[in-house]
Amino acid sequence: MISAEQLEIMAPAFVAGIIVALAHAPLGIEVLRRGIIFIDLAIAQVAGLAIVTMQLIWHEPSWLVVQSMAAISAIATAAFFRWIEKTAPREQEAVIGSCFILAASGTLLALANHPRGGEEIQHILSGQILFATWDDIARAAPILGGILVLWLTSSRVRDGIGFFLLFALAITVSVRLVGVYVVFASLILPALAVNIRTLDRSRLTLAWASGLVAVTAGIAISSQADLPAGPILVVTFAVSAICFRLALQRRTL
Repeated sequence: MISAEQLEIMAPAFVAGIIVALAHAPLGIEVLRRGIIFIDLAIAQVAGLAIVTMQLIWHEPSWLVVQSMAAISAIATAAFFRWIEKTAPREQEAVIGSCFILAASGTLLALANHPRGGEEIQHILSGQILFATWDDIARAAPILGGILVLWLTSSRVRDGIGFFLLFALAITVSVRLVGVYVVFASLILPALAVNIRTLDRSRLTLAWASGLVAVTAGIAISSQADLPAGPILVVTFAVSAICFRLALQRRTL
């Protein structure tokens, strides 16, 4: 039985997870189509490094300041990846992976002497979704919702630099809510679950369904078992993806 106190914590976390899952599903499908699987990890880690840096050099910076710097860093990284895609496409994935390692190492170095460095790194990686507030959602929802609407209504934004810019903005907002690990899981696993489908609309609907199941189960299990939400969500995204993939394979036999 869920208590009123637990429900008060779960409600904003659940809404935050749903918003992220809905916004990430079409982006993840496009990532798989382009074959740049680790772009989300790289951009999320760069945004995380920007967030850490701002918090270290500016005492209690405002949400707008932190978000702006993270967005600028993510967009610059996305533009760089777009340039690599045009000039050296065969090396794109290697460059993306290298950028992830550099940003991750930079974060570790920045927090090496911080008294709560380990805790800050954990927050960047696994997120703090159970501590999400309605204010956090009010800031994130218009951005992620706008990205989703634009993606669904304008096919032109999916081409060229448009994809990279929208992707960078979505990752910047999401990483503060759910952390690097859940950003990757919510992008790739629902898309991977439905990758055997050929119809775009059907594939997106099923990817959304897989993500919604994962978020619902993950938030409930984390709250009831008093376990960290980030790792639990990664597991539920994986389990949901496996179940959907197996079900779809049986239907195609």
